[in-house]
Formats: sequence, structure tokens, C-alpha cells
Amino acid sequence: MNFKYVCLLVMLLVAGNSQLWAQDSLAVYVQQAIKNNPKVHADFVAYQASLQRVIPAGALPDPELGFSFYLKPMEQVNGKEIGTLSLMQMFPWFGTLKAAKSEMSWMAKASYEKFRESSLDVIFNVQSQWYQLNSIQARLTNIRENIKLLKSLEEIATYRYKSPGVKGGSIGSSAYSPGSSAAAQASPGMSVSTSGGMAGMGGASSVSATSSSTPASMGGNMSSSSMSGSNGSMSDVLRIQIERAELENTLETTQSQYTATLASFNALLGRSSATAVIIPDSLMQKPFIANDSAAWVTVVAQNPMLAMWKAESASYEAKGEMAKKMGYPMIGIGVEYMINGKKPVDMNSMSTMDNMNGMDMIMPMVKFTLPIYRKKYKAQIKESKLMKQSAELQYQNIQNELEASFVAINLRIVDASRKMALYQKQRLLTQTTLELMLREFAASSVSLTDVLQVQRELLGYSLKQVETVVEYNTAVAEFEKIIARSDFILNK
Repeated sequence: MNFKYVCLLVMLLVAGNSQLWAQDSLAVYVQQAIKNNPKVHADFVAYQASLQRVIPAGALPDPELGFSFYLKPMEQVNGKEIGTLSLMQMFPWFGTLKAAKSEMSWMAKASYEKFRESSLDVIFNVQSQWYQLNSIQARLTNIRENIKLLKSLEEIATYRYKSPGVKGGSIGSSAYSPGSSAAAQASPGMSVSTSGGMAGMGGASSVSATSSSTPASMGGNMSSSSMSGSNGSMSDVLRIQIERAELENTLETTQSQYTATLASFNALLGRSSATAVIIPDSLMQKPFIANDSAAWVTVVAQNPMLAMWKAESASYEAKGEMAKKMGYPMIGIGVEYMINGKKPVDMNSMSTMDNMNGMDMIMPMVKFTLPIYRKKYKAQIKESKLMKQSAELQYQNIQNELEASFVAINLRIVDASRKMALYQKQRLLTQTTLELMLREFAASSVSLTDVLQVQRELLGYSLKQVETVVEYNTAVAEFEKIIARSDFILNK
């Protein structure tokens, strides 16, 4: 089987499997990883090498050709013997070659399953790293939006500090006009981005803090309240600057994390670590059919690790049968050709054998081996039985681990689904609370500490929601790995 053919088959099946891949770019990256990943190449070449061991295992041993000659021809009754030419073919006991070929065939099958497992590992790792890139990008977007929000709050706090004696009515009209852009940012134009996963869960990518009529209403609210020098202080401005500096540092740290994850992702694709990756604005939730009663049966039937140990067990069984057959005699069939020359004939003593003088002779031969040293054959048979038992125990161990993973993954998927709904609700409620508190903050009804606390909670819920989508998709990808649902090998 050609590796290019396998890669082409991957591309066709991955491109046509819309249920498996929710993002077109992810499917492209999986194709590149399968095509370029050296681990997949290495296991495929090892599988091809194992196929080459099947043919010689079932072949007969090479025939033996012998030639001998006399330096001085030896006189015999029928002439002078010059030399002999012999040909011998050995035949193992009946069924020995079949057992040897069966052993190598099962070993090739095990190597094939290892190739399948490495392919599934690469597919899962590409998905996992790609979801991590989505999560980090969403985190970066949220942090940047949060910094914008703090800048808007800083402008408002600075304006309030510099205008301690301005009454609400004047602020609502001409006196507040210099900071109108800040007010617009703090209220109607100020939004907290939830890109990186909200669109896939029914949430909007951004929600405006107020409607377009908010500036007038906020001005009315501010006119109704008297703003004295106590309404703003330099400490509020400094606290906002401290908060912003911390977020800017977090932004740089998160950017470094993105660079490291990007390098790992590109390594899976076998390309330069600095190669750019296209990340969509929204992360879609992978489709998943819950409560699949036949899923565990499918895992047992298709999982490559289980299939590998099953093939290993069958190969050791065939090896034991071969060792048993090797304990029986081997049969050799051959022929010997004797080359004779004529010897001088005494006319006075001619006999009936003289007509055979110088005649070459042909002699059929049969040969048997005598396997009398039984300990080595018994040891080989016992070794095969023990190795078969070891393979069966490995199979049982892998099955137990898969069963535990199967249950844990399904619970993770259910838990992630529940948390997605919770964070969506909490995010929307917190965003509404923040909108109201921004109006009250502009009217000096609430403190800056309360606004910052709610704003941090909103950021936390937004990030948790995106990370929950990543957790959900990663769990689904791991489920597809153990069930081999995304395994293109099964479709060939």
C-alpha cells in the first residue's frame, strides 16, 4: 500500500465527513498532519516492512546442491568414479509453513493496528491543540476588550476628579461634552467581546451596554444628582491604572502561551513553528450523539489497541503451533548423480559387468531429521503459551482502561454541556448587571470597586464559557479517538 494513496484517502474522507469536522480549517490541518507527521510515516513504513516478512515465512527452505570429485579417479566395478553431483530439498512437517506464515501475518496485522493508533493520536492531538489555540485567542480578545473598558472607566474617573464642583445639570449639558466620547465608551459603545465560542452556543458575540438613547438618559440621571468633590478621587484613577497594568501583563503572558501552543501545533503538522494558523472568530460545538448504546460495542470492535493485542495473541498461538510442528521430523527428497569414466578392459577376463564400464549412475535419496533434543521444542511451545497469556492480559488491561475512559469521557461531555448552559446564563445576567452599574457609576450611585468586581466577573464567565466549549469539543474528540470513529483506515 502506498502512503500517498493513504493520505489521499484521508483527504477525501475527512473533507466529506461534515459530522466529524465542524471547521473546514481544522480538516485541512488534519490532512497536513497525516501527510507530514514523521511518526505516522515511521509506523506506516514499519507496517510495510512487516508485510515483507509474510512471504519468506511460508516459503520452503532453499534446496541443497552438492558436488564432489576425486583428485585421482577411483576404480570401481563399473569404471572410474570421477565425482558426484547431489541435489536435496527439505520439507518441514505438514502444517509448519502454514503456521509460520500465519504468525507473520498476525504480526503484520499488529503493526497495522499500531499505525492506526498513531494516526488517531495525531488526529486527536491536532484537534486538542487547535481547540487550545481557540481558547487562548478568545482569552486574548476578552482581555483586550477589558482593557478598553478600563480605559473608558479611567476617562470617567479622571473627569469626575477634575470636575469636583460641577453640578449635575451642567454636566448633563455643555460641561460634560468634553468627556462625551468617554461616556459613550463607558455606556452605549462599551461592549465585552465573547468571541471564540459564543456563536456556537446561541450567545451573541457582543452585547451593547445600553441603547442609543442612553447618553441622554445618563445625562438626566447625572443632572438629578449633585456631584461634589467627593464624587471622584485620584485614588479611583490610580486603582484603575493598577488594574489595567495587571491586565496588560496578563495579555503579554497569554500571548506567550499562544506562541508556545502555536509551535506545538505546527510541530504536529511538520512545518515551521512560526507558521500562522487561521483561527475562526467563533468556536462551534462539535456534534455528539449522547446515550449511544452501541458505542461500547463499537469501541471493543474497532479500537486499534485492542485489535493490536488481539493480533499479538493470535500470532503467539500460531508460533506455538509452529514450534510443535518443528518437533516433528523434516523430510528431505533428493537425487545423486555419479559421474564415471571408462577403465581399460582386459580382453582375457571379460565379464558381464563390462557393459556398464563408464556408465554414469543416478541414485534417488530420502533424508529425515531426528528431533531428539526435545527440551528446546518444549521450551518454545511453553514460551508461546506464556506470551499468548501475556497478550491476553494486556488486552484485558487495555479494555478495562478504555471502559473507565469511556465512562469518564461521557461524564465530562455531560458535565461540560451543563456548565455551558450555566455560564451562558450567568454571563448574560452579569452583563445586564454591569450595564446597570455603569449607569449608576456615572450617576455616582455605586462605587468603582463594585463596577470593577462585576466587570471581572463578566470576564470570568465569558472565559469559562469559551473554555467549557473547548473542554466539550476535546472530550468529544477523545471519544471519537477511542471509538475510532474518525479513523480513515476503517473505510478503505
